[in-house]
Amino acid sequence: MMPGAPATGGLPGGAPPMMMRPPGGPPGGPPGGPPPGRIDPAQIPRPAHDPHAEPIRWDSRTQHGAAAHPPAASTSFIAVDRGCCNPRYMRSTMSTIPHTGELLASSGMPLSIMVQPLAISSPEEDPIQVVDNGDQGPLRCSRCKAYMNPFARWLDHGRFQCNFCQATSECPREYMCNLGADGKRMDWQQRPELCRGSVEYAAPAEYMVRRPMAPALIFCVDVSLAAVQSGATTSAVEAIARTLDAMPEQTRTLVGICTYDSVIHFYHIHEGMAQPRMLVVPDADEPYSPLPAGMAVPLAANREAIDAVLKQIPEMFANNRHGSPVGTAAVKACVEALKPVGGRVLAFMGTQPTGGLGKLSNRAAQAPNVGAKEAEKEPLKYLAPADKIYTKLATEAAEYQVAIDVFLLAPAQYVDVASLGTLPRITGGTLYRYPGFNTQLDFAQLHNDLRWNVQRPQGLEAVMRVRASNGLGVADYGGFYCKRTPTDVDLPALDCDKAIVCNMRYEERLNDGGEAYVQCALLYTTVRGERRIRVHTMAMPITSVLGNVFRAADLEAQTCDMIRKVSARLLGGSASIQNVKDQTITTTVNTLYAYRKFCASNNSTGQLILPEGLKVLPLYCLGLHKSPGMRADAHADDRAAWLLNGLCAPVKMCVPSVYPRNFPVHRLVDECAAEGTEFPPLPPVTWLSAEKLEQDGIYVLEDAREMLVWVGRQVPDAVLRETFGVDHVDHIQSNAAALKQLDTPRSKSLNAFVNCMRRMRSGYLRTRILRRGDPAEAHFYAKLTEDRNIAGMSYVDFLCHVHRLIQNKFQ
Repeated sequence: MMPGAPATGGLPGGAPPMMMRPPGGPPGGPPGGPPPGRIDPAQIPRPAHDPHAEPIRWDSRTQHGAAAHPPAASTSFIAVDRGCCNPRYMRSTMSTIPHTGELLASSGMPLSIMVQPLAISSPEEDPIQVVDNGDQGPLRCSRCKAYMNPFARWLDHGRFQCNFCQATSECPREYMCNLGADGKRMDWQQRPELCRGSVEYAAPAEYMVRRPMAPALIFCVDVSLAAVQSGATTSAVEAIARTLDAMPEQTRTLVGICTYDSVIHFYHIHEGMAQPRMLVVPDADEPYSPLPAGMAVPLAANREAIDAVLKQIPEMFANNRHGSPVGTAAVKACVEALKPVGGRVLAFMGTQPTGGLGKLSNRAAQAPNVGAKEAEKEPLKYLAPADKIYTKLATEAAEYQVAIDVFLLAPAQYVDVASLGTLPRITGGTLYRYPGFNTQLDFAQLHNDLRWNVQRPQGLEAVMRVRASNGLGVADYGGFYCKRTPTDVDLPALDCDKAIVCNMRYEERLNDGGEAYVQCALLYTTVRGERRIRVHTMAMPITSVLGNVFRAADLEAQTCDMIRKVSARLLGGSASIQNVKDQTITTTVNTLYAYRKFCASNNSTGQLILPEGLKVLPLYCLGLHKSPGMRADAHADDRAAWLLNGLCAPVKMCVPSVYPRNFPVHRLVDECAAEGTEFPPLPPVTWLSAEKLEQDGIYVLEDAREMLVWVGRQVPDAVLRETFGVDHVDHIQSNAAALKQLDTPRSKSLNAFVNCMRRMRSGYLRTRILRRGDPAEAHFYAKLTEDRNIAGMSYVDFLCHVHRLIQNKFQ
């Protein structure tokens, strides 16, 4: 037994562990329960979901000044910053950490920090305050350069001791203040950097390489034959036109327009020009910008001319017969145009770029034709970029502070997402994919995605560094970024929806009973042209008791970390699905084995002992195995898109991607009809199993990316009329994207529910209606994690499998 570990199954001050007896236990099951020797599915752990729960008020420090364990990312909470930052900005895989690397290794758990510097806070939380110290800039440690924070110790005569490196520094004379009897400065409550875990500084001139850049965007639209015929061209242009009014800082924002088919077209727009001039770049193998300094023009001053160009594009290319689109070359030319000022390229691709620089082919079809099981054992080389030009182009763009967003509007099943996704991955952009693009089904989501892209909180030409106190260091980072130095993360753009993971390492033994500190500093430019430094600081208690570490484990952060590691390995093109499956199972088993061995050793080895905080870790591991990222039968582009999203998604979005929520909305609708209300509280979720689906029910399954509305075969006709406006279930348009807006309580409540889900996820969430018996419902059943299918065993069987592996480690 580890020193200091509790001798019983319970953790000190925490909930007791969950104990189950897998097959082979004592004979005789409970009345009405499963047959002897079988686990009762009703008794196995699942994520908690209380639709009636009030938001949790969470203070980041307790009354005694200790760091508090943060609430789960999936719960509704209101954070009060008492010196440790809001967990929306920084969240550790464990809020109490071991005092040595050896103790961490024995726990089987990772130590990583999920950093989301620009996350959106709750409206009920205090906003981050801005501190302007003039030309002096922020107060920092003279040795390690950590920023002033509430955990620095103030000494006499204006000196302070850094809580990161323990060095003593002096503050400027004008910053000095007397200390109180408690050792705190008399003005600590008046200075945000002394009492808040999150603060933002106005950056002085020394933090600027050049004047803050104005937002500059070039819209690059596919006008090739396939794009015009599918409606992708018209949809992209219409979405851009509707989004212009939503752009912030229109007097400063610069906008340019580019189109391409087998050649590249730029549009020279100038204030007062009656007719914009088209400039053609015929060389798609060595693309360039014909007017590097004038391709992007002020939006407000040139609005009429920009609107005119957008209106003319669909008409101009309506009869276009040019194929072999040169999409990658067009992006390269747009990057060249933005090099003097930096900015963002928004590329709308209606089909795979098959011509010019970086031309692509169907690599997935060229892979060896082997069975799914055999394919699991081979490295998925098609997940790495097909051509080195993609990495080279993205790195070059990042060096000039140009981010690239890619909108894939291709009706075809394969466009090589792995290659095209490299562009946003390295530049801090965003990948948007609309599989089987259809204008009628997908335009609303495209418009919403583009509008949010330009409106959301974001930073430009950013640099991020994470510091840790003595004994800890940053091993590496993971996410969408460009890393040119060992310590900094370069981000041409960073938005509120992206997180970066910092994997930590031990450099020396930590002080048991003390605190470790981690600080994230983000230097960036706001869309208003202000250079800012956003600083988040968090404290973590240090312990030598392994039980305390398990009690402080953050399941959702650990799941996010697991997804990150899987995504990074597979996208490298060198690992096989079987390799990463084995890795995730090993991590899960080692963690539960460590708890069983060191924290619950008095219990029978015939029982599966699960720590309360990690009781659904096996379920999330199984869900990861059945996700598009790891399913053996997943389509190449589905896999690549899922993995790329997993590489940058924040904690709150990761768990639903491996274990979605399935809502029986027919109960919600019944309650609405009975009470005459439009939107009662959310209904409880059901297990992700086909046996929990009622044939007279309607379910909405959401995984933070899309919503699937499943309609049972026996739903009463009256309910169908009031909900969908049809008289029979067979009349429902399968795969329909939008719910009808009917003047009935059932229709109003269901639409209100869907809109509520979209607000919760800060995204449109593509919606599809599926009816029982339709071939398209296979997509719905693939997300029922607890059932046995081609992607893996059932949840009950997987729990038994994990238990056997744990037992084997005791032998």
